[in-house]
Amino acid sequence: MLWLLSIGFLIWLVVIFYWLWQKVTNQRPESYPTLQNRQKIYSSKKTLVCFGDSNTHGNVSYNWVSDLGIIFQDLQVLNAGVNSDLTYSLLQRIDDVIACQPDFITILIGTNDVSASVSEELESSFKQINRIPKDMKPDFDLFKKNYQEIILRLKQETKAKIALISLPVMSEDLKHEANIKADKYSGYIKELAQTQKLTYLPLREKEKEYLGANPRPLKHTFDETYKLLIFSIINHYILGKDWDYTSKKHGYQLTPDNIHLNSVSGGMLRDLVKGFIKTTQK
Repeated sequence: MLWLLSIGFLIWLVVIFYWLWQKVTNQRPESYPTLQNRQKIYSSKKTLVCFGDSNTHGNVSYNWVSDLGIIFQDLQVLNAGVNSDLTYSLLQRIDDVIACQPDFITILIGTNDVSASVSEELESSFKQINRIPKDMKPDFDLFKKNYQEIILRLKQETKAKIALISLPVMSEDLKHEANIKADKYSGYIKELAQTQKLTYLPLREKEKEYLGANPRPLKHTFDETYKLLIFSIINHYILGKDWDYTSKKHGYQLTPDNIHLNSVSGGMLRDLVKGFIKTTQK
């Protein structure tokens, strides 16, 4: 009898793991700009597309895009965030966004480009799920090239007002290599916004200001990101805890796992995008 229970438990673990794996790596938001969702776009309403990675997708991070859908009920808000995307993979699906011919676009991308450049473990994971080719080495030059191409195509092929968002903090140890690189990548995003006459939304700057005003000893480092991410997903989907709970457990104020948003940082981003929409709607 005991062996049957053991086998049953192992089968349950495999099923749960597979379900979580599919949810995290392959599932797209309900409001992703698929052909079916694009056909539902009403000409009487303006459209906002939020384009990015898991920090836009919102199923392993606070869902600020969903908040915007509640705030702007006169807008059609589409979520074009996909977990684990880098600038390379974002560019591969840019046609989905262009096909919407949106009025507003926000872009938050680059966290995984930085992660892959500082962690071989994370770089390998992105290659295993085909976000980047096996022979590609993510670096700053590749990030710039891809980001430029994303902006070029959106400007040439849509009439949207575009906002570029600086990268969120990557752990709350602002002196870690990941954050030093994220500062550099965000500096380029700001420069690109200025030269291309686009809106720049300073999420990173607001987070750093918050951490500076609320210093706290750290329990974890960026090098533990993969482990913290797994704990965060289990806490949320198996134990029913929100992202703020996991942030607190890990001793963080703005992130549950070093790279994703909780309600504090997600609220900052929501409010920045809210301001962008209100300003450009005038």
